[in-house]
Amino acid sequence: MEYNNNVYVCYVDYEKAFDRVDWIKLMMILQSIGVDWRDRKLIWNLDNKQVAYVRIEDGLSTACTIDRGVRQGCSLSPLLYLIYDEAMIREATDNMETGISVGGRIINTIRYAVDKALVANSQKWLQQLMNNLNKVTIEFGMKINVKKTKGNVHKP
Repeated sequence: MEYNNNVYVCYVDYEKAFDRVDWIKLMMILQSIGVDWRDRKLIWNLDNKQVAYVRIEDGLSTACTIDRGVRQGCSLSPLLYLIYDEAMIREATDNMETGISVGGRIINTIRYAVDKALVANSQKWLQQLMNNLNKVTIEFGMKINVKKTKGNVHKP
């Protein structure tokens, strides 16, 4: 905007992001970034084969197996989610020379914790980024929350 350029932004939100993490995919990502097999096994044992019960009038329901997602309340879960999200964003934006130039670098995502914004210098390129993200999101078992995902044009 400082150089009189339009900036196209889409703020992206995922539905139940922590609950949708695919453990097998997460284990492959952790291996690819060099996490030791012993640590991966520990993480797998924390998350795999979890069961949940629902409190009902006269006691508890039968056990339900939880087959995806990171543990609620576990201090490791936010880090595992961010590693998963980073892999998704990299796959969606790798080899895309679209975005906005900041200090000579092309920036196409701005992220803070679980919030993210895709940025581009044209509506066409923003749509291409969103198409790529949507494709990768589906491959990772995530779902974009259309109601909370919003686009804006910032004009100088």
